[in-house]
Amino acid sequence: MAALLSISYIREKVAEATAAAKVDVVETQVVVSARDLAIGDTVAEGDLVTRSVPVDFVPADAVTSANYMDYVNRMVRAPIKRGTPLSASALVPLYDKFSHVIVPGKVAYTLSVNENNSISGMIEPGDAVDILLTYDADKGVDTSSPTQKRGERVVPLLESITVLATGSRVGEVIPGEENLAFSSVTLELDPSQAEQLTIGQGAGEIRVLLRNFEDKTPFGLTGLTEKSLMSLFGSQAGDDVEYIIGGN
Repeated sequence: MAALLSISYIREKVAEATAAAKVDVVETQVVVSARDLAIGDTVAEGDLVTRSVPVDFVPADAVTSANYMDYVNRMVRAPIKRGTPLSASALVPLYDKFSHVIVPGKVAYTLSVNENNSISGMIEPGDAVDILLTYDADKGVDTSSPTQKRGERVVPLLESITVLATGSRVGEVIPGEENLAFSSVTLELDPSQAEQLTIGQGAGEIRVLLRNFEDKTPFGLTGLTEKSLMSLFGSQAGDDVEYIIGGN
């Protein structure tokens, strides 16, 4: 009898403690992203779904099922993860200023590209690129001795740079426009990087390289000259001089 009474007492106390510790979670219906959205993406109606989310995790300017149509076709100014409640401040109208997609402290820099530098037109907004600079390593150097000639030199100028736009396109590819041609790319740079790229464009030839967007690994390149490259194959990179002797 004493054992049964003890068990009943303990169960009663456990139930009381559980009830006291239980916190009622208040949820509300908000609109979340059905996929990961990158800077410059355009939000389509199919990208938006409703979900019950705890009130504590809902931003003050959350998009709701009542007003979500006001935010369709808007542009993303900051990355949004799948399932994250949409904040009105994270979306800007396409007709609004493009500057809204630029991260504070950065600048947008438009670079002219050709078929090679655009990777045959396969660069898209949101991609990450690296930039190489090729210039004449002998310019301004005394090359009276053939052995001093180095030829062209290629050096890494910028690494892991985000593409904000290709031509005038800042969002995802529109069906039917997959091969839309463009002659410029707009990059997001630090002001100091913008200085380097400006000088680099005047100093030599710029080559754009496309990398995996998630790959942030520094390549650790230090540069390579034409002479150094040719020496790998046992060549003197054109250092041999032919002398023609005779005056008559």
